[in-house]
Amino acid sequence: MITANKRHLPIDSIHQELADRSSIFAVCFCFLFSIAAHFVNLPLWVSVVVILSLSWRCLQNLGYLGRINNWFLIPMVLAGGIGVFADFWTIVGRDAGLALLTVMASFKIIESRQHRDLLILIFLCYFLIATHFLFSQSIFTACLMLVTLVVITSTLVTLNQRNNQVSMKQRLQISLRLVMLSLPLMLILFLLVPRIPGPLWGITNEQRGGVTGLSDHMSPGEISNLISSNEVAFRVEFESNIPLQHQLYWRGPVMVRFNGRRWNQMRRRPMKQLQIKTQEAPTKYTVTLEPNGAYWLLALDVPTQLVNESVMTPDYQLISTKKINDLHRYSIESRLSFQIGLEEQSKYLEEALHYPPDTNPKTIAFGKRLAAQFDSSDEIVNQVLTMFRQQEYFYTLQPPLLGGDVVDQFLFESRRGFCEHYAGSFALLMRAAGIPSRIVTGYQGGEYNKVGNYLIVRQSDAHAWTEIWRKDQGWVRVDPTAAVSPLRIEQGIDNALGDETASFSIQNRNPLFGNLLYSWDNLQHSWNDWVINYDNSKQRRFLSKLDLGIENAGDMIIALVILLASTSSLFWFISWYRERPARPQQYEILFRRFLKQMAKKGFQKKDSEDARQFLQKVNQNGIDQDLLIAQIVDQYNCIKYGPDKNSADQTRAFKYLVDTFLHEF
Repeated sequence: MITANKRHLPIDSIHQELADRSSIFAVCFCFLFSIAAHFVNLPLWVSVVVILSLSWRCLQNLGYLGRINNWFLIPMVLAGGIGVFADFWTIVGRDAGLALLTVMASFKIIESRQHRDLLILIFLCYFLIATHFLFSQSIFTACLMLVTLVVITSTLVTLNQRNNQVSMKQRLQISLRLVMLSLPLMLILFLLVPRIPGPLWGITNEQRGGVTGLSDHMSPGEISNLISSNEVAFRVEFESNIPLQHQLYWRGPVMVRFNGRRWNQMRRRPMKQLQIKTQEAPTKYTVTLEPNGAYWLLALDVPTQLVNESVMTPDYQLISTKKINDLHRYSIESRLSFQIGLEEQSKYLEEALHYPPDTNPKTIAFGKRLAAQFDSSDEIVNQVLTMFRQQEYFYTLQPPLLGGDVVDQFLFESRRGFCEHYAGSFALLMRAAGIPSRIVTGYQGGEYNKVGNYLIVRQSDAHAWTEIWRKDQGWVRVDPTAAVSPLRIEQGIDNALGDETASFSIQNRNPLFGNLLYSWDNLQHSWNDWVINYDNSKQRRFLSKLDLGIENAGDMIIALVILLASTSSLFWFISWYRERPARPQQYEILFRRFLKQMAKKGFQKKDSEDARQFLQKVNQNGIDQDLLIAQIVDQYNCIKYGPDKNSADQTRAFKYLVDTFLHEF
């Protein structure tokens, strides 16, 4: 504490208040609670540093361990910074910055002794809340951070208590009340602060770590690995009826280059004008795409328009001009019946016929025999599909490992594979038979959410199919998986694989539990739409519906200031109204009138005097109407302290005495 004789000393020479034991324990728990959810995002050694630092500080607080000398702590800090740099090759950015902040805060806990140090750690905990939203913006994360906010604020209340008279329950209640009072202000700021273009958390351009999804290449086993993921890839709202399950091909990366094992994309310049022939009405829908760290935008096969900040390749693959690192929502239309690539470039067709001649010799020889045996491409395609359909080929998530000539091993030995095995082998057979072919990866199908009336497409719906080129038809979709496992295309992955994979379909659950899951997913979808994706365009539409005349950023700022001032004034008025002095009882008002009249005659009642002491002072000085005055004082004491406190009859009698006194005196 600062004593009087130190009041004018420089601030750095004043002895700082040492933190007490309970405050140190509270801050250690608070920091652990704030950082625990980040353990999955931090390197393992950083999480170990956090646990060891907190454990050391708690044991030291109990007296089991001594204080670490600063000469030893400084090398630890340097080692921590070097460790972060060695892990990320930078100390800036989302992941590296979080790791560095966590390591330095952990060492700060070890050396914290003073009350001021603990306050700094609390403010770091507040900052950590915001970092969680750089990794996830789900409802669960928001609720967890709200609880964390209450815990941090209650810890701050603890630090500002110099005794233990306020219980933990009361501290939590104070913290919860403060947080709840801040919610209206948070809502006003959220709705009216002018938005930058892009979603709420679009300020980060860093690729999100750990995102599952499609790749820009394909080899056996890559797509089947996605089937075990329950993560939502995107959600789709249709303007009219949802297409049939077998029509739901969601076009993603298109691959034409083949090196004998892996299929890769070929970079092509974006189209300036779409070249598509169709007579079918467009299917219009809105996609809410989850972050995938890539550039492709998923659309029904085939998309016929661009969305903002996108281009379309001649492969009819929709590409974003920036990585999808945040939730991305776009409206688009597609044609389900189409002809594309009728005037395909000869150089591209040559690439679509190329294959390494020294790999997969059995497959290439088989394709050449088909070309010699059949005159048309239709017959060749039907022959291969019939082979897949009638011979012992199996659609499975657990094919044997393949090495060397992987297509030969699959077609002629194992005969067990997933969609990428069938699509890849079919495409190579077509090339060997002289038919240009390529691989399209994306998703097939989706699950209808009857609560929200939209489609859920998961990573487990990942799929690969083939397109072949015909001179009079352009690129034509051929899905060999439909020949091997029609259930996969007609009814989805769950029905096709049976017991091989866990069912992620909500409709296969208990009806009551399934409806709860549908409602939860619909809530998450609404959260994504109205909170995460609340950008400048949605803000303008929302404010225009209110019809308050808020049209631009200037109007928003004016409305923001007015609402903040009004809300703060309302809080002040409520606080004043609750804490205002109680209205005096009628007998108190009458007694004050009596005292006021007595003061005019020179008899002033002191605050330290009670009514009887005042009466004695009056009697000592002698005054007319002393009997009436005595009756007034006795009646006042009787009303205020008697058993029939403040009864109506006594109050009327008291009023009669006071009125009589005022009239006669």
